[in-house]
Amino acid sequence: MALRWGIVSAGLISSDFTTVLRLLPRSEHQVVAVAARDLSRAKEFARKHDIPKAYGSYEELAKDPNVGVDDTVSVLLQYPGGVQGSFTCSITSQLSNTVSVSGTKGMAQILDPCWCPTELVVKGEHKEFPLPSAPGEEFNYTNGMGMCYEAKHVRECLKKGLKESPMITLAESELLADILEEVRKAIGVTFPQDKC
Repeated sequence: MALRWGIVSAGLISSDFTTVLRLLPRSEHQVVAVAARDLSRAKEFARKHDIPKAYGSYEELAKDPNVGVDDTVSVLLQYPGGVQGSFTCSITSQLSNTVSVSGTKGMAQILDPCWCPTELVVKGEHKEFPLPSAPGEEFNYTNGMGMCYEAKHVRECLKKGLKESPMITLAESELLADILEEVRKAIGVTFPQDKC
């Protein structure tokens, strides 16, 4: 039985990937639908690649009974200067919550949980940063006490008359939110407030 593909986005990489799928045996791979934010682009892509269905939203594609939806997603980010980043997230698989940064001067790893780490490995040297203790307190998330640093930093900024952190500016926070929102929409995740 052929694997039925739904293509998300009508961009250049999607076009190349679809071309590759068309070159593989049809008994093994079939592209059955494409979705883009603009229905006319999706239809043009579908005509070009002989795809039977075109959708004007990723949500419509996700509802197509002939197409499977990934519960695990990998995202590749391209930054100026040829710098790349990637992350993988999943709603069904337990992944490692670590971060690795590699470059010409070596590698640094932020160990699990990366959202509030207490361990760092730089060029093979292990460093620990214990959190302040909170006897008798229970947190919903591992290392929840680490949020004390954010609270302290906000207070320091306000005492200096700053309206935003010089470490993580408002523009950087907005960029991160925009990236995550774009990924969320691309994979078809919707929230009740999206329907308003």
